[in-house]
Amino acid sequence: MNQATREQAQHFLRQDERLVAACAFELDPGVPYPPESLLAPPEPPALSRRIEARIPRPLRQLVHAKAADPHHLRPSAAAETTHRLPDALDAPGSRTPRGAGMEGGWESAAGRFLVSRANAHGSAGGVLAVTDRRWFALTDVSPLWRSTPVMRQFWEVPRQAVSALRANPRGTAQKGRMDVEFTDGSWVAVLAVPASAARPFAEASAHLR
Repeated sequence: MNQATREQAQHFLRQDERLVAACAFELDPGVPYPPESLLAPPEPPALSRRIEARIPRPLRQLVHAKAADPHHLRPSAAAETTHRLPDALDAPGSRTPRGAGMEGGWESAAGRFLVSRANAHGSAGGVLAVTDRRWFALTDVSPLWRSTPVMRQFWEVPRQAVSALRANPRGTAQKGRMDVEFTDGSWVAVLAVPASAARPFAEASAHLR
């Protein structure tokens, strides 16, 4: 287990919780992006919040009212990606098809994982961790110009909610691929970073079952 990845995961442990394993990951290229109807509006960058705080309240209320007007045009996709450019890489059109990367609807455990990740507006990579109590995932939400990662937990489930984590599943060619399988029958594919971490991570998590 990479020391930096371990330290990032340990920061999110609860009292008396024991970290079993942690692995840096990215989503498999075949994973679909959630529909816009399931996504929350992105949080404004810190600079925008500071500027807004200096605007007189009446004017601020007027701006918010216009933003809520359904006839008001939404910001362009390009403008929305200036805070976290890696999010643009998640668009379905930017992917190279390599087979299925998910099984289950958006209300399934796998679907909720992907919706939560998209709503975090983090970087393309992240950390997947398993403890003696639960599974959880982190993403880096720091601005592009900041060199030090700022990790945020975007997802967690009880340990028993994951039925298996399969490294390099049969019939797939992606190096480092891991299929996270849930007890409701859904699954989502992620890629371990580096690829060699997939099998040790899967073996460590298997000891809990």
